[in-house]
Amino acid sequence: MTLVRRLLLLLTLALFLTMPLGGALAQDVMDPATFGLDASKPYDGTHLQFLICCSTAPQFASAAVKGADEFTAMTGISVSWGDLPFGSFQEQLYLEATNPNTEFDIVAFVDAWGTNIYDFLHPLNDFVAEAGIDWDDYGPAYQSASTGNSDTIYGLPFRGHPLLLHYRADVLEAVGMDPPATWQDVSAISQAIVDSGMDIAPIAMYYGLNVDQNLFNWYSHLWGAGTDIFDENWEPVFNNETGLAATEQYLSYVRDGYSPEASIAWNEQEANQELVQGRAAMFIGWWWMASRMTNSEIPEVAENAAFAPAPGWEGGDTASYGYLWPVGVLSQSDDLDAALEYLKWLTHPITERRIVLDAEDPALDTNVAVRLSVLADEEVNEVHNGLQGVASAVLADARTIPLIPEYTEIIPVLAEAINELATDPMADTQAVLDLAAEDVRFVMQAAGYYD
Repeated sequence: MTLVRRLLLLLTLALFLTMPLGGALAQDVMDPATFGLDASKPYDGTHLQFLICCSTAPQFASAAVKGADEFTAMTGISVSWGDLPFGSFQEQLYLEATNPNTEFDIVAFVDAWGTNIYDFLHPLNDFVAEAGIDWDDYGPAYQSASTGNSDTIYGLPFRGHPLLLHYRADVLEAVGMDPPATWQDVSAISQAIVDSGMDIAPIAMYYGLNVDQNLFNWYSHLWGAGTDIFDENWEPVFNNETGLAATEQYLSYVRDGYSPEASIAWNEQEANQELVQGRAAMFIGWWWMASRMTNSEIPEVAENAAFAPAPGWEGGDTASYGYLWPVGVLSQSDDLDAALEYLKWLTHPITERRIVLDAEDPALDTNVAVRLSVLADEEVNEVHNGLQGVASAVLADARTIPLIPEYTEIIPVLAEAINELATDPMADTQAVLDLAAEDVRFVMQAAGYYD
């Protein structure tokens, strides 16, 4: 562990550690009472279907294995996890959620997609209260994403990602720079790396058209600079003077040559691979990819892997996107009560803590947790070199995107505008943003927002 990472660990533990869950973990994990489950097994023999993608994601794989071994033994309820490709997951989610005869009972969904299926989800407010679930154990961004900024809880936070700066500590030390606190610092550090003559790209960004990934860091620029997608009247404002400055800064990394030209087509994993393979010094993306850097086969990468909160705006704010997958129950499920029993176990802090501490099998090794108590847990931070403490710092100021049904139609408009601007360095940024704002306003007007 480098000196920078040791200091980061000490700092994050000092700032974010609260009462650890060690005592809770010592309890019998096969005791139904530990999770508030009905020990009489009233749903014995029930089989549930879980609509979800990406079964090899370590968090999902670990939950599925532990559920089959433990939850089924405690309740008699078995659960089959789906394994849809992420690229087709959204479409299948909409089809199944609106199908009165669907075979699925439980669903996990990306925050932006939830607005289109809220009417088909069983409200969880009474369940949360009766099960004694601590709603305040989730950060503001995750609460917003689970409720659609309403008073109804449609899902419980399940898979959440704060944006982190992933960087090479040795490269920044070589140019005498601290990790960037602002986006303007990113530019300054990038220029220092260029001036040093080192054969490494300063940063790997991703501007390609890949399921709206090129918007993740753009949101942070907008919010940090002091503007937003919409104003209080739902008028698009991302093309105002502040939005223009924020967008220009976001584009500058590729336009100024700090991020490779190929980044105009990269998705986040392709950009992250540049860091993992030692071809880039910095990357800003979801925290679940941290293990890819620490486990890199390139010794210089793995030995100098370091992490910090995503940057903010110079003289402004630090506010990044807190991306969330809530998990809920379809209201048309024939086994609603059994599905709610499963949610008790699946989202329980003991279950979450055990998943994030299971590092013996690489296929189950994950840093992903959503509860503040787990993110602040001492042993969890020790295992993951303080990563959860960094995540806590990010989530304190994280925000979510506009949670309205129309936003899924607006996302492609914004993503295409950003990609066009990145692809054509001669494009008029103001003109492209203005045209995108017109298209967004058309969508909102057709939906009746200005009547």
